[in-house]
Amino acid sequence: MKIDIVSTLTIISGLLGLIGAIYRLAQVEANINARISGVERNMLAEVDALKDDLLNKLNSTEGKIERHLVQYEGDKENIYIYRLNDNSKAIEHKFNRLANWITQIAALLYKQCGFQIQDNKF
Repeated sequence: MKIDIVSTLTIISGLLGLIGAIYRLAQVEANINARISGVERNMLAEVDALKDDLLNKLNSTEGKIERHLVQYEGDKENIYIYRLNDNSKAIEHKFNRLANWITQIAALLYKQCGFQIQDNKF
């Protein structure tokens, strides 16, 4: 068997080409893996930033809601007290006016025809 230089060079160049292709494929794979890792790190960082931002907004909103609830309770209590106070004063005023009118009518009836109301107050 005769070893031919052309065949040997063809085999060696084929093996070198195969090794080069495998090496280049390994480089491309490493590059893809590095980019995937970078994207994964960036996504995790963005998700953490969004999570922190969301938590800050939720805490801020919760604080605002608590302040508004406290303010609402205070306003509700004040409005309730003022409305009751205003209503009771209006009722007292109307009662006093009506009692005064009844007294005047009773005095007029007594003066004109001698009619006397049988009530202890009058």
